[in-house]
Amino acid sequence: MIRIENLISRAFLIGIIKMVDKNGAQNALEWLREIGEELAEIEGPGFEGAREDEVNYLPVCPFSNTLLDFIKMYGERPSQFIELVNLSNKQMMEADDGWEYPALTTVTGILHHSYIRRRGELAGVELLNVGSRCPRTNNVVYNEKALEKANMTKEEVDKFLEKAYYVCKINHLEKE
Repeated sequence: MIRIENLISRAFLIGIIKMVDKNGAQNALEWLREIGEELAEIEGPGFEGAREDEVNYLPVCPFSNTLLDFIKMYGERPSQFIELVNLSNKQMMEADDGWEYPALTTVTGILHHSYIRRRGELAGVELLNVGSRCPRTNNVVYNEKALEKANMTKEEVDKFLEKAYYVCKINHLEKE
């Protein structure tokens, strides 16, 4: 039974599946990014999480309970979620500006990354997602291009990933 307080979040996750099935993974990826950016515009400048040495990290995984409950209800991780994560990570590796992409472990990271990235921009900073850790498997994904631009090593990121799920280097944008 789906409880009323979970209806919207589960409907959204099913919407992601349906979007991939109807319009393809690339369109679903763009749709999730647009939603994150629009939410950021509504919220305004800033970013949440802990900060240390110009690094922003989240000690909790955004949407993890909702996502893990959905996967448990669904019976497995939907192939559409895997397809979106793989597509985004592939684009990150192939893009000249790959530092602008998230190092994804979960499908909800697509929306989350575009949300925090845009809020950071509004606050005058660039957030480079250098690494993420999956709340279900503890699998770690790095963004090699963001690591290079941030002048960080995987070992430095790992120290944050021991206590966090999403790690970003804070780059202050030049004022024009």
